Amino acid sequence: MTGEMSKARSSRLGRLVLMSLAGLLTVVLGLFALVIAFAGIPYPVSLLTGVLDRQGLYLIPLGLVALGVAAWTFRGGARRTAIVAGAVAVVATVAACFPLVASWRAADRYGASLSVASYVRGGDNTGTPVEALSVEYTPGLKLDVKLPARPTSGTRPAVVWVHGGGWNLGDRGEAPLWHRWLNDRGYAVFAIDYRLAPPARWDQAPGDVRCAVGWVKANAGRYQVDPARVMLAGGSAGGNLALMGAYADDRVKPSCDVGDTSVLAVAAFYPPSDVAALWRDSGLPSVRGWAENYAGGTPQQQPEHYRLASPVTYVRAGLPPTLLMHGERDHVVPYQQSPELAAKLAAAGVPHELVSVPYAEHIFDFAWGSWGTQICRHTLEVFLARYFPA
Repeated sequence: MTGEMSKARSSRLGRLVLMSLAGLLTVVLGLFALVIAFAGIPYPVSLLTGVLDRQGLYLIPLGLVALGVAAWTFRGGARRTAIVAGAVAVVATVAACFPLVASWRAADRYGASLSVASYVRGGDNTGTPVEALSVEYTPGLKLDVKLPARPTSGTRPAVVWVHGGGWNLGDRGEAPLWHRWLNDRGYAVFAIDYRLAPPARWDQAPGDVRCAVGWVKANAGRYQVDPARVMLAGGSAGGNLALMGAYADDRVKPSCDVGDTSVLAVAAFYPPSDVAALWRDSGLPSVRGWAENYAGGTPQQQPEHYRLASPVTYVRAGLPPTLLMHGERDHVVPYQQSPELAAKLAAAGVPHELVSVPYAEHIFDFAWGSWGTQICRHTLEVFLARYFPA
């Protein structure tokens, strides 16, 4: 009798474990299936879109494991739980294939090659300032000088890289893998800091970017840089400021005494090109506060500040070639900002490229192996070869 009771308890315990595991997998896979299926899913569930950039491929084997657990649960007698878990596992596994297929189609459209090995190896594209490489380019602000390892007998082009962080956060240590990638292709990289909000920096931060460009040109000889070959690049708020540095007219003056601040090209990842529209449309609640800190109020209180802080304000003929890269599932800086800017650039006759990354969230390139990052490495290389060769 005791043996039978023990066996029954073990059976109940096993059934409970299977049901719990099936339930957990159902919830996890169900949430990701919803995130994949619905682009407009609200915050904070939308944060899972960023997880998909890094881990989305692994949902397929996880779904297959969940199917196996559902089958064991069914055999254990918890048939309703098993049927629900199995159905969700099938739906989630199929849903997980959509970003994969869309990414491969996008790669084919842009002529890029995707690598599963690169996806798995990954890498985290975040970092901190390297004080050994730091130089003060204006009182209180530094840049990190990152030079190619291979020597040059002549001069090389330079990329001034502007970090993101909603104009309120961040530092020049951001995106070190992009810096290394550029170094490997013969470009000197100058990763800059700029003044952060609060207080309002809508007119000062773009001026700091132009100051940094002027400093690089004035000090080009120290680093074997060609002062006539400088471009800007950055992501998010840094993308906005890179575009501002490339586009802005005399209404945005350098914050230090420098000469020429023009650039030959600009590349921007998921940039807010219309700051008032960002304040209105962003799916991340904190963005409104960041924009208000930066502009000194709401769009209703400071409409001119928002207008002058927006690259779309300065679009005109003669601007440098522009590369825009944006995730179609960006819940922070809505994707539509980049197609709208691209349309204005086209109307003005400005050479430009728009790279639309399917299913990708904001800062998708922080996951160095993600499909979106692999696509953008290729498209940036093509853009550089065409408009800004080393």
